[in-house]
Amino acid sequence: MRWILALALVGCDGGTAADDSSKTDDSGTTEGIELSKYINTNVTYSGDTTCFTPPTWLGNPTLCDGCTADHALKGWVEDFESGDKVPQADISLFFSDDISSSANVETKADANGDFSATVPACTPLGYKTSTPVDWEQTKDTYEVHQIWGFEADGELTEPINSVSVSTSKIIPAMLAVEWQPGTGIMAGTAYDCNEDPITGAQVVVRAEDGTIVDADIFYFIDSFPALNQPESSEDGLWVAVNVPPGNWYVDMYVWDGSTHVLMGTTVLEIKPDSVNISNVYTGHDDGIYYPDSCIAQ
Repeated sequence: MRWILALALVGCDGGTAADDSSKTDDSGTTEGIELSKYINTNVTYSGDTTCFTPPTWLGNPTLCDGCTADHALKGWVEDFESGDKVPQADISLFFSDDISSSANVETKADANGDFSATVPACTPLGYKTSTPVDWEQTKDTYEVHQIWGFEADGELTEPINSVSVSTSKIIPAMLAVEWQPGTGIMAGTAYDCNEDPITGAQVVVRAEDGTIVDADIFYFIDSFPALNQPESSEDGLWVAVNVPPGNWYVDMYVWDGSTHVLMGTTVLEIKPDSVNISNVYTGHDDGIYYPDSCIAQ
């Protein structure tokens, strides 16, 4: 599927325990929101977190020789909810991992939803998928911190995601919230050290200074959003609805049996009326996780 705080509870010394401090801000976030509104589970998490010893974040690994060279890849665009391929989807690739910059590659999926492109392997990048507005088929969908490994045959093993207009309406409706015009949706997975989903994780959206964004946050059961699920289930999925446009951090906490511990962070930019995907990885404060094929042996 990636930051410095005035609040010690979510500061760059990763893994600090949570408290109920709150902070006010005048830049679009809601004033006086306490962390405990979002981080409050007493369910002990399940997942392998042995790679991470708080408060020291994991650094980036040593990459294999030549791994970041340009690589011809073949992949496909897939609907986030249904798993169906998305024909004729427009694809923008941002090699800077910054969706505010100009796209390095503009391409299009074929009638079967398949595409090909030359990209730098083992390098964090962002992408956008969309279809023409008058089709009313998909919402603008962004994912950042995406790393494609140096696969020998150039075939991707996972799709790039697209979110349909119908899914963007159904999910908030099922969760009894209304997606407010001009805001965005965030979604992602809470991952452990082995890139397996964590059960029992909770997330909070915040600004760089620690101000908490009063978004509507929900978790999934069996890859489907659930209204009364208070923390991540075995699929590790979470979603935040009605996030204002801007650059935000997503912090992942777990309950270790005695306290809430900050285990990972990601950062992403929200554009109005868009869906945004970024995963949170144990031990990483930037949302960047390199696949094994990129790492020097």
